[in-house]
Amino acid sequence: MRKTILTLIINLIAILSFSQELVVFARIDDSWKLIDLNENKIFDKEFTHLYSPSFDYWKPPRCNSIIHMPSDKVFKVQNKTSYGFLDLNGNFIINPKFYKVSDFKNGFAIVENETGFDYINKLGENITDKNFYEAYGFIDGLAVVKHKTKWNYIDTTGNFVFEKGFKDAFSFKNGYALVKTKTGWGVINKETTWIIQPKYSNLIRIGKDRFAFKEKNKWGVIDFKEKLLSHAIYDKIKEYSNSMAAVYLKNHWGFIDLDGKLVIDCKYDKVKDFSEDVTIVFNNNSGGIINKNGEIIVEIKYDNIKSCKEGIFRIKQGEFWGYLKKDGSVLVAPKYLGAEDFSQGFARVKTETQRFFINKNGENQFNTFYEGCYDYVNGYARVKIGYKWGLIDKTGELVIQAKYRNITKVFDLNK
Repeated sequence: MRKTILTLIINLIAILSFSQELVVFARIDDSWKLIDLNENKIFDKEFTHLYSPSFDYWKPPRCNSIIHMPSDKVFKVQNKTSYGFLDLNGNFIINPKFYKVSDFKNGFAIVENETGFDYINKLGENITDKNFYEAYGFIDGLAVVKHKTKWNYIDTTGNFVFEKGFKDAFSFKNGYALVKTKTGWGVINKETTWIIQPKYSNLIRIGKDRFAFKEKNKWGVIDFKEKLLSHAIYDKIKEYSNSMAAVYLKNHWGFIDLDGKLVIDCKYDKVKDFSEDVTIVFNNNSGGIINKNGEIIVEIKYDNIKSCKEGIFRIKQGEFWGYLKKDGSVLVAPKYLGAEDFSQGFARVKTETQRFFINKNGENQFNTFYEGCYDYVNGYARVKIGYKWGLIDKTGELVIQAKYRNITKVFDLNK
């Protein structure tokens, strides 16, 4: 029995290892190349520039070659005037020919031409013969588009889903969408059935099956069956997070639960979303922490508090940052000039001259200092030693030596 279980575990590890292909973009000299963690090239093509919204590199105009971080298992590439796409082996699946095109998402990309927007598949084929004034990505198999003067939805074959369009519409999510007709806002499903009749002057999704409606410039809450959970008495309502939604009344914030009941009175100047059953509140420019019962876990006294990540908050007093545990006990008293959120068990901090990682005991994990470092992603972190960048694992060992002009976070080609 033990041998069977051990065999299953080994096979599972093998499957998981096989299913991952961890890679990075590394910059050496004047070009970027895609390599694995053994520094083998994934494909031969190299690029003068790399672009990603999460990577702090400006995308220069009219460059000879730009590659984007992968999306939907393809790379968008750009020459001076047009875009195309590479597969994971570095082969062109669509030659550069588009003036403007989005990343692929759920199998499709949005193309902009002189007369509007359309969609292409990974063969570069247009899925419709229409031009849309506005177009958004496919979610739940449908994309919201504006055609002529009406909003509608198309499926992945390019056909309209609804016979008549709408005055306004949002993307589908969890099988339904908010739409506006001449009578007001309502909620419709994919079978073209009204879940909530279009009669509200304004309606927003604030949870999986919770909606805020507007009446006489005030907000209330209903559920999927239009059951009234809270009368329209609030000036503002935020989305639910951790089963709690922030509400604004008489210049102060409080919280309602999923039943629409006010469980924490509106008495705070500013609040954050609940996470891990606690949240941050502010009064008179000072922050503290409360639980779902409204009980104060951390006294409202800090100059700043940042959201809970992996059970730990960042706190600021004066010019220095430190850390608090979720139970309110101090992990590290404010002493760092910079402190980031915990990620995969570690947080990066800095003093005037040093940057390093601490663990959840507040200790310098590797007794090593860096000129620069980034958060752990997929088990690895980027570090700068001298003037070069490399990659360390969770033991602090360099798996890619610090020899590159720059290096990206580790990402999985199979995701």
